[in-house]
Amino acid sequence: MDRKAAKSLLVKLLALKEQVERDGEKLYKKWEKDITRASFHHSAKNLAHYMALRKNDLRELQWELIPLGLSSLGRLESRVMPTIDSVVRACALMAQEEPPGEYQPEDRFKIGEATLDENSELTLGPEPENRYTRIMVTMPTEAAWQPGIAFDLVDRGMSVARINCSHDDETVWQAMIDNIRSASAQLGKPCRVSMEIPGPKVRIDRMMTTQRRARVKQGDFIFLTAHERMSLPEGIPIAISCTVPEFLEQIEAGEPVIIDDGHIETAVLERRDGGVVLRVTKVYKELGVRIAPEKGINFPGSDYKIPLLSKRDERILDFVCQHADLIGCSFVRDADDIRLLQSEINKRLAVPDSKPILIKIETLDSMRILPTILVTAADHVPTAIMIARGDLAVEVGYARLSEYQEEILWICEAAHVPVIWATQVVETLVKTGIPTRAEISDVTLAAKSECIMLNKGAHINEAVAFVDDILAKFENHVYKKTAILRKLSIASELFKEGR
Repeated sequence: MDRKAAKSLLVKLLALKEQVERDGEKLYKKWEKDITRASFHHSAKNLAHYMALRKNDLRELQWELIPLGLSSLGRLESRVMPTIDSVVRACALMAQEEPPGEYQPEDRFKIGEATLDENSELTLGPEPENRYTRIMVTMPTEAAWQPGIAFDLVDRGMSVARINCSHDDETVWQAMIDNIRSASAQLGKPCRVSMEIPGPKVRIDRMMTTQRRARVKQGDFIFLTAHERMSLPEGIPIAISCTVPEFLEQIEAGEPVIIDDGHIETAVLERRDGGVVLRVTKVYKELGVRIAPEKGINFPGSDYKIPLLSKRDERILDFVCQHADLIGCSFVRDADDIRLLQSEINKRLAVPDSKPILIKIETLDSMRILPTILVTAADHVPTAIMIARGDLAVEVGYARLSEYQEEILWICEAAHVPVIWATQVVETLVKTGIPTRAEISDVTLAAKSECIMLNKGAHINEAVAFVDDILAKFENHVYKKTAILRKLSIASELFKEGR
């Protein structure tokens, strides 16, 4: 590139730098007054600069930078201004201009990654010896009375044990925790306990049916009721009630209702006394899908907001605050939900803001205000984010799920907040003992996160060992989105003497 072209590119870079600094500082000032955790100030400022940068379409500029051998700005999430400053300086030297500002020391580039590593350890525990990404496992009920389950999982590589408080009770949870702590101590391997408060997750509460094994196909009808005393309307073989009947007061004919993480798609056909008739518009399997209590229900067309914490959630929180290392909550929709959660947790802690929290991103509402959610949570306590891909896919559509999960990874890295990649990770392997090829690729994609969550199943032990092995091998090649250019055995073979 000649000097004239370099000078033209430098003008663009300087204008971009000025805009990012100006808009980023303005956004950071809005957040600054509420930040009580001193270590988060740098992260909040970096996040503000990142959001200011991403206001721009950078594609044309990136293609101009690549031929110069300069950073294309495609890997700057954890260190926005240091990267921009470095690129501006290099371009100025190519244009034979005096570089603006002072040379940035190498340490400035490492602060963001070091902060993310520190926050990951505070929330998810120490980094395993053989890999960057941790493994979280949802504990089955059997783990309460079979100590060997926890022992084997910790031994094979589980770093975080997840207890979903939507199921079981305090007696079961306590037994699980005792077994997890005991296994961790015996093996000398750290394992955090994450406990998740149900929140306003809507599930099938009870079911009535004339069928022996309730299964629905496209074109079938389901009666969704709010009544405690259930009945089957004439001609409808299945009736279900939901855990949050308030939704049924708002829903109108034509609105979608999604059951079991998108496996059953329905639409409201009509209102009847005590509920609504749903017509099944699509099912995941041609032969039909079984329907059962505790399966999730989503109302993607509704903007009705229910309280974050029920009375039951508050009772559960009493136990969770005493025993959990990480406190999670589902269906957080806005900053007010975060403040309520933090307030209720602090009421139960001897030392306020002394336990990290886990926020699940599973609605379009929470996705749209993710930076605000991050700042509201992480400005007080170390925070982790879970990409709950099941509910999120129902909300945003399967076609856009990949796009949104990438955006969550980018924004959280800019805030130096660790991410948990969840839902259906090696699900076939967990259930059958044999992984699909797509599931192996999913694990390598998930390696960009700080933690991968596996759900319970008959072959969970094999799944943990399998994921542990893939991560250990794959992370010799990639850290986050950056290719690690280790020596390739293929290249070594190619240049062997005599070939």
